Amino acid sequence: MTRTMNDVFRVLAAFPRVLRRRRARGGLTHEQFKDGCLIVQMGMFLHCFVPASLWRARSHDGDAGSWTNWLGVAMAAALVVFFWWFLLKQAYKALENAVAREIQ
Repeated sequence: MTRTMNDVFRVLAAFPRVLRRRRARGGLTHEQFKDGCLIVQMGMFLHCFVPASLWRARSHDGDAGSWTNWLGVAMAAALVVFFWWFLLKQAYKALENAVAREIQ
């Protein structure tokens, strides 16, 4: 399915209207709150893993297997990039669905 830029801008322009409607209905459900907490925990874990792997790579520079230290850094960075890509993709899908419901 190809999306045009107009579709993307239409979804982004409808965001304030969807947000107002969401606030008018009330807060988060218990399931949404639990999902949000899980996302925050995963984000904290991944974002703490990057500095830890950088510290390990810098402090063990003289080891024979120092390439494995930098492999850990690359893996940590890739996990953080994947995490944010997945999170933004899910947020855009949810926003798109909300806009579709608002239009109907």
